[in-house]
Amino acid sequence: MNTNSVRPPPVILMVLLLFSTQACTDIFLSGLPLISREFGVSMGVSNLTISVYNYSQAFFVLFIGIVSELWGRRSVVLSCLLVHIAASVWIALCTTMPAMIVMRAAQALGSAAIYIVLRLVIKDTMDKKAQIHATGLLVLGLVLSPILAPVLGAWIVKVSNWRNCFWAIALFEVPLFAWAWVAVRESNHRQKEFRAEFSMKTHVLNYCSVLKNSYFLSLALIVGSAFAAFYAFISISSFMYINQYGIKETDYAYLFIGIALAYLLGNRVMSKLNANNVAPQHIVGIGIYTSLLGTTVILAQIFTRDTLLTVGLMTVGTCLLRLATALINPPVQVMVTNHFRDQGAHALGLLTCIQYCFAGIGTMVVSDLSFLPSTNFTISTVVFITLSLTGYLFVSRKALTNRTVTG
Repeated sequence: MNTNSVRPPPVILMVLLLFSTQACTDIFLSGLPLISREFGVSMGVSNLTISVYNYSQAFFVLFIGIVSELWGRRSVVLSCLLVHIAASVWIALCTTMPAMIVMRAAQALGSAAIYIVLRLVIKDTMDKKAQIHATGLLVLGLVLSPILAPVLGAWIVKVSNWRNCFWAIALFEVPLFAWAWVAVRESNHRQKEFRAEFSMKTHVLNYCSVLKNSYFLSLALIVGSAFAAFYAFISISSFMYINQYGIKETDYAYLFIGIALAYLLGNRVMSKLNANNVAPQHIVGIGIYTSLLGTTVILAQIFTRDTLLTVGLMTVGTCLLRLATALINPPVQVMVTNHFRDQGAHALGLLTCIQYCFAGIGTMVVSDLSFLPSTNFTISTVVFITLSLTGYLFVSRKALTNRTVTG
């Protein structure tokens, strides 16, 4: 039972905070071609607004939890949320691409803080049963964001311009900041003790120890490559659907509803398999084979000249890739935390960092290829899913070796 007497923030507040900070990932996607034209930059440069954001989150998730241990949960949540609001306003007003890219990094700080520290607040203030319930509800914010944000952003771009996407985020978060100021209380009462015990050298060495483990690297390659394939789609999709295929911005955004539903379906299948005592590694294997099926569907569009059929194959293939990530991610996290019993937190943090790094790599790879957007996406998908399969084969070989030794 958790003995902390501090009342947790309302769950609805935490869900809305997670939704709003994550929405900045994809609310402006339909406006990317307009951003590219307005600033007179290439697709690769405009997509730095996505890759830099991912790389920044990858860095911040490694340390933001430690900062909240040293200086308190409340101060970190409020200050980083304020940074997120200010960065959103700055992006809405910026006149240069470098300024926008820097502010995207600042937004990533706010997103990482909400993503990580809210979970620590839940741990501080609730017993285990309540933690599971609250964490499950928090997933709503992550699920709603890719469903609603692209659609909302597409309509904003259609009736006004891309800048108002960031004004919308800022205006939505201002009352949330006021609510958080009142509702979020300090739940970490061991700050002085933690400061006395903390060693940055030990913290870094723990990460280095995890990085030296080949089993972890194989699992990270599986998850990271699957993330890279999906973020390659996120980065290129507006250029592909809107510019290449002539799809309306609002119609393009509705594709993300199908993609989000595919993720929910994958999550449901994963839960069902888990309830039936299917081993985590086998669930990951099903996810890998699903991603291979999605890649095959995407490759099939090479053999058709019909635009409607091509769009359909691209969309169905991407939905399968997204479904696969729902099958892969949770079991891999379980495998990582169980493999590193004494360094589970560091291993999980590093896994999250690598996911975001691969997301940035996926964005850069698909943007820097010099073919049509659809060709760029197809090539990057084949590359990253092949890497994911390679990681899975290493994990399977490791498991087979362990069974042979113990047998």
